[in-house]
Amino acid sequence: MIKLLVCCILLCLVVSAEGQLIDFSRIKQRKVRKLMTENHLSSQKDFNGLETACFAEGGGYSKNTKTFLVKARPDEVWDAYRNSSPKQCWGGKLVSFGVLFDSAEKPLVYADAPYGGMKAGQIIFIQLRLLKGLYKLAVAHKVVAIDDLHKSLQICYMKKGASEGSQFISLRETPEGFTEVTHETYYKSKSKFRDRRIYPGIHEKVISEYHANVARSVVHRELAGIEITP
Repeated sequence: MIKLLVCCILLCLVVSAEGQLIDFSRIKQRKVRKLMTENHLSSQKDFNGLETACFAEGGGYSKNTKTFLVKARPDEVWDAYRNSSPKQCWGGKLVSFGVLFDSAEKPLVYADAPYGGMKAGQIIFIQLRLLKGLYKLAVAHKVVAIDDLHKSLQICYMKKGASEGSQFISLRETPEGFTEVTHETYYKSKSKFRDRRIYPGIHEKVISEYHANVARSVVHRELAGIEITP
């Protein structure tokens, strides 16, 4: 009986350990898998060793600012940013969602897995599709701050990436009762040419796709609440 109990405990430990391993077969983007492998990520505990490269005053960063108008109330739009699935937000012609790390105690969020909402500490892996698919790039971002009162959030780039810096997203109500979304990005890389000539255009297209996806989720929620009668 004791031997049986010990075997059961060992089996549970093995199953638990295996459950913490990254299932690369559920991550379809080759560049995302490559980026994770290069950062020596094989299990969930490995994510704790990743470091951010956030914006710091006086660091010689370039700045990009873009605003978007969503014809919905700020509370509705903020809820969409907080709770829309990453697959929906980061999905389109230019970008696709790979996987999301929440915490070492919770399962990874794969594209086919349920999502419990945005939280500080989450690390998001996405793949960019550039030059009509001729060039693909994997990027990792970390959510470092969420302010529900002021409806704002901060995302940082990860170290060992192509760029370092932060992205700030904030919402404010317009006089018409709609929502103005401001996306500020502070960034720098090892190439000034890239920062001045290449990054801004690509970045604006990618975030425009992201914000459009979030805005669509608000519209879909509103439509879902309308009763259609013949």
